[in-house]
Amino acid sequence: MSPLWRRLVPRSVRLRSRLRWKNGRWRLATPDRVLLEDVIVPEFVGRADVRRVLDVGVAWYTRTYPRLYRGIEYHTIDVDPKMQRIAGPHHLTLSMTELATAYSVDTFDLIVCNGVFGWGLDTADQVERGLAACADVLRPGGWLVVGWNDMEGRRIPDLDALAAGRFDRAVLPAAGGDHLVTETHYAHRYDFFTRR
Repeated sequence: MSPLWRRLVPRSVRLRSRLRWKNGRWRLATPDRVLLEDVIVPEFVGRADVRRVLDVGVAWYTRTYPRLYRGIEYHTIDVDPKMQRIAGPHHLTLSMTELATAYSVDTFDLIVCNGVFGWGLDTADQVERGLAACADVLRPGGWLVVGWNDMEGRRIPDLDALAAGRFDRAVLPAAGGDHLVTETHYAHRYDFFTRR
């Protein structure tokens, strides 16, 4: 959008064009968020073995996620202390690589890590430490959903090799496979794993 367009069209109008009204709340309408909220999350909410979830990363558009995960104990973390004000009741200011300092072994049934790799944890070493931290607090058989942009500058360096030590690829029935790729210019994809 050109700078002139940004000045002429109020931010609230520009923002509304990227939103959708669903279940009594405004939600971000990008294809990757729609896929997460309408396909992936409902799959887990409907499972009896998923009772405690950790969502890594908080933003204005995740403010309503405690309601999205209704009936499940929903936890969040973010490295930015300012996110505390919009996070749910179970929030910690913490890096994903430090999960074991705040949570005990086998705490979570599901960890959703969307938009963290390539957006803060960028190198193979950082990604590997983040995955190891998830494995430390995820129960055996627990799910890990990794959302990332498969494009230059944001791509995860060999995710399968980094995850192979503690995770197995898993087919998510709602997705019909072990990953989903959105039709976006940033090639956002979700990969599904279970902890060994």
